Amino acid sequence: MVEDIGKIISNGFETYTKNLNLSIPFILNLFVTGLVFVIMVVFGFFLIVGSSMSSFSKITRPEDFVSTVIPFITQHILEISFMILIIILITLFVGTFFMAGAIGMAKQATETGKTSISNMMEAGKNNVVNLFLAEILLGLLSLAGLVFMVPGAMQIDFSHLSPSQNTGAFFLLIGGFIVWMIYLLILGLVLAVVRFALVVDNLGPIESITTGYGFFKKNWVDVILFFLVMIAIGIGFGFVDMIMGFIPIINIIWPFISLIINFVVLQPLMTVWWVRFYMTRTGKNIYINDLLAHPNDLGNP
Repeated sequence: MVEDIGKIISNGFETYTKNLNLSIPFILNLFVTGLVFVIMVVFGFFLIVGSSMSSFSKITRPEDFVSTVIPFITQHILEISFMILIIILITLFVGTFFMAGAIGMAKQATETGKTSISNMMEAGKNNVVNLFLAEILLGLLSLAGLVFMVPGAMQIDFSHLSPSQNTGAFFLLIGGFIVWMIYLLILGLVLAVVRFALVVDNLGPIESITTGYGFFKKNWVDVILFFLVMIAIGIGFGFVDMIMGFIPIINIIWPFISLIINFVVLQPLMTVWWVRFYMTRTGKNIYINDLLAHPNDLGNP
């Protein structure tokens, strides 16, 4: 008998409270990824703009902005697109290092009851490339859903963008968008444990996707229930977030408090929960109440 969802939540919370350093990868990810992003944007700006800086310095009116910037963007659209792609890939790579590290720390804490920053560095180093490639594959699978919007887009008459003249096409486009959202939801469910499986079992990118799909087929009821619980927790926090935004004085400092709660509590806690969920359903040994237990014994304390 494996842990039920309630036990996973309570035991995972206990693991988190005894290992508050689980939040460190998420805090580092926020600052390091943000710093890398800013540096890359500034570097890319000066690299592309370069000798055209003198032209931009002459902009004093809105009309000057349109007449100077729009032609510049059109002229350098390929360079700008390439630079945006490079920035996205580099920040994604940095982010996957810390995500792999966070999952590695959660795995160690779930296995032994304790974890450390060295576990983050080791898991990040060992899994960053595979997780980065898996993220790209997952992104491509998500973008594949754009095909549902193609029929509507092809029927739009771009010479007459009035909704009254493209009613059928716009409805078809909206319908395609809704189907795409449903596709993304199903994809998110089916491949929910891919990232956790990759790090916990040290898998390759394609193997982690096939493993995640196999895990869903075997545990689809539990995955859906667990997914809904995670969504409910997120919605609950969002509801609190919204209420705090309407309270005078508190609404001034709440954005900072909300950011701290998100990166110090919610993200590491949900990572621990998902890792524990995956490990208990795949026969891994886990640490509970100062004892190392096998999932088959969890129902018989």
